[in-house]
Order: sequence, then C-alpha cells, then structure tokens
Amino acid sequence: MGSSYYGKFRARDKLLDSLHLRGDETVLDVGCGHGLLLIAAAKRLPRGRSIGIDLWSQVDQGNNSREATLENAKLEGVADRVEVRDGDMRKLPFPDASMDAVIANLAIHNISNREGRREAIAEIERVLKPGGQVALMDFKHVGQYAEDLKKDGIADGRASGPIFWIFPPVRVARGRKT
Repeated sequence: MGSSYYGKFRARDKLLDSLHLRGDETVLDVGCGHGLLLIAAAKRLPRGRSIGIDLWSQVDQGNNSREATLENAKLEGVADRVEVRDGDMRKLPFPDASMDAVIANLAIHNISNREGRREAIAEIERVLKPGGQVALMDFKHVGQYAEDLKKDGIADGRASGPIFWIFPPVRVARGRKT
C-alpha cells in the first residue's frame, strides 16, 4: 500500500520531468480525475495553463467530480492556472494543434474496446502542436498506445519498460509530434 501511495508521486514526477517544460506551455491531462498530474503540471507552469478533461466516472475514484478537482487545485495554490472540462477523450473539445503536451495517468485503459482507445490516441495527436509531447502512463495496453502514436504522426512513439513504483506496475507511451 505504501509503495503505491508514495510510488504514484514518484512516477508522476518522473513523467513530468521527462517533458522538460519551460513553464509557459498549455498541457492537457486526459482523464484527469482528482488532478494528480493536472495539478503537478500546473505547478510547473507559472506562465502557462494546465487543462483537465474527464467523464467523472465514480467506478475507480470516489467523489470524482469537476468540483473536487478544482478544490484540489485551489488547495494546492494553482487554481488560477487550472481549467477543468467535462468531456470524452475520444472527442476532445479543443482545436487542432492547440496543446504543447498531452498527458494521462491510468485513464485510457478505461475505454473498454481497442477502437475506442485508438480514437483517444488519434484525438491526442490531433490536438498536439507540431513539436508537442505526449506521455501516457498506464498498466495495460501501453504497447498499443505507442503503436497508435506512431501511426498518428508521433515519429518517436515508444513504450517504456515497467515502472515498479506502482502496483500493478505501469509503463509510459511517449513521443513528440513531428
């Protein structure tokens, strides 16, 4: 239990460190939940914006709501840099090439079918700016995410090896849009 509690923060920080953010970007967290990645990204964006989108399912997280996430952002002192929207990652309500980075944590696997996950990856690529980065952490389907990223214009799309700070172990699909 303790390893997963502390491990999720270590895994989160390593994922965000890998993006080498300047601080003025717009970062989208798909399936943001209570804001683990969303809020940590906002702390790294003093001149930028962190946007989260979620369907607010109660299955994996109790009290999963837009209001709870905004309250967490307020408690962490980043409410002025956080925006939260209701929506489906398969139909992102953002213009093409509008995000500097897209991140996700244990979210995309919640789409039950392969085609739906493929739609989410295509949407992520669509909203990324040229040169934009993607980092998707999950415990299943990560190899598929990397494959789909490559198909969608992420030239260096790849999946990491297992990260054992969380149980079950996670991997990260990442890349940069050409």
